[in-house]
Amino acid sequence: MAKYLLSHDIGTSADKATLFTFDGTILRSRLESYPVHYFNANWAEQDAEDWWKAFCKNNHAILEGLDPAEVAAISLSGQMMGCLPLDRDCKPIRPSIIWTDGRATKEAAALEEKVRLQSFYNIVGIRPSANFTIEKVMWLMEHEPGTYEKTYKFMQSKDFIGARLTGSFVTDPSDAGYTHAYDMYGRCWSEVIFKAAGADVEKFPDIVEPGTLIGKVRASVAEEAGLAPGTPVAEGVGDGRASMIGIGVLRPGDAYTSLGTSSWVSRITDAPGMDPRCRIQKGAFTPGTYSDGGTMQAGGLSVNWMKSQLCLYEQELAKTGGGSAYDYINKEIESCPAGAGGVIFLPYLMGERAPLWDNGAKGAFLGLRGESTRAEMLRAVMEGVSMNLTIILKIMQGIKDDMTSMRIVGGGSKSAVWRQILADCFNMPIVKTNISDEAGSLGTAVLAGICVGVYQDLGAVHAFHKVESVTEPIKENVARYRQLQPIFEDAYYALREINHRLGEL
Repeated sequence: MAKYLLSHDIGTSADKATLFTFDGTILRSRLESYPVHYFNANWAEQDAEDWWKAFCKNNHAILEGLDPAEVAAISLSGQMMGCLPLDRDCKPIRPSIIWTDGRATKEAAALEEKVRLQSFYNIVGIRPSANFTIEKVMWLMEHEPGTYEKTYKFMQSKDFIGARLTGSFVTDPSDAGYTHAYDMYGRCWSEVIFKAAGADVEKFPDIVEPGTLIGKVRASVAEEAGLAPGTPVAEGVGDGRASMIGIGVLRPGDAYTSLGTSSWVSRITDAPGMDPRCRIQKGAFTPGTYSDGGTMQAGGLSVNWMKSQLCLYEQELAKTGGGSAYDYINKEIESCPAGAGGVIFLPYLMGERAPLWDNGAKGAFLGLRGESTRAEMLRAVMEGVSMNLTIILKIMQGIKDDMTSMRIVGGGSKSAVWRQILADCFNMPIVKTNISDEAGSLGTAVLAGICVGVYQDLGAVHAFHKVESVTEPIKENVARYRQLQPIFEDAYYALREINHRLGEL
């Protein structure tokens, strides 16, 4: 008898497998890591076979001692914006060019010249950028034409695993939207974009709705994959959309922020309006509703950088005194008042997507004085990420101001001081639930459950949430950040030319 729902997230650094019971209880969870290959300054690739090996290893481990036939269904989420060329047998022709890769700058510029920024944005909901799929396909057409010719389908991480399991080459609207070749209002591949790119739409997969049965685990791969032959496989969503579903952001006005390696603010809206300056992204959600949001490249990554480079003392304390280095870092930051003594951190360690769309942007500490403290520098890092996310939030409010609170997910959600900084910068309550760390996994599992009739619709996710904390904004801190916010925003523009000149070195 079926008892379990199995979800996988093919992330940038690891595959995360989570086994749920039907009532949303996490029975087991496991990570299996794999490398990213960085080179040529801003190139980044991964071997898709590493994803598959991690997926299989996780299944064997997580189902040890259990009957794999008791898995009712499996669904997947994963990193988005990749470019993985596959042949008809679902074998990778070359490594996947992943989301952080910025090599296709000339192709992004060429695409914008052919379609024009506003027209492109009104079709896709995101402005042209080297980080997205169709621009990377254009790069392959120019630099590796043999690869392009051999390609049967260009796929995303989760859909590669789904195709390997079932033989079905499909994707969903969320991953399609982040290829930069999807018409979000027509909910189909865009003839205009494919014509401008010079690419063949036949090399992209069919688009199906999340929760759709795409096939069953084939006997030929079942043993290797650690799954029972015939296990239903449901189409999933990209990692960002999985978190949105899992955290329960489903209705107009619902909003959340994610503090992972990249960080974002997103909400559901019934307003079809667009940002006239094309700074954030818009995508199709359900018929009549849309997702507004913006993703910055180095949110949690900036804090991880801070820990590794500025917090050796806290790392040693964690080794000798127990706990996490972040416990000690948070205490240090709490000792420093809002505003970090006038020290500002620009969190542009990997260039920037929203709201700047500038691969040449760079990080910086500003306002340092002889009396500046390390605590101020640490706090400035969290504040810099938060103020950048505030820009995105303000743009969304300009389209429709319907958000009254903000849910939070991701590793950074564990930090009470960071939740307070966000509440103060956003001037909005920050709500943490018991699902904050597992939102993506839960969202994907719910899709698996919908596929086989365990759940009726996405609203089933609400039954699994319990509010753990609500962080209210502090009036005095809100006023302080309102003073700092325009200075933070102006600092990027003051340094833009200098940073581009540094990049040329």
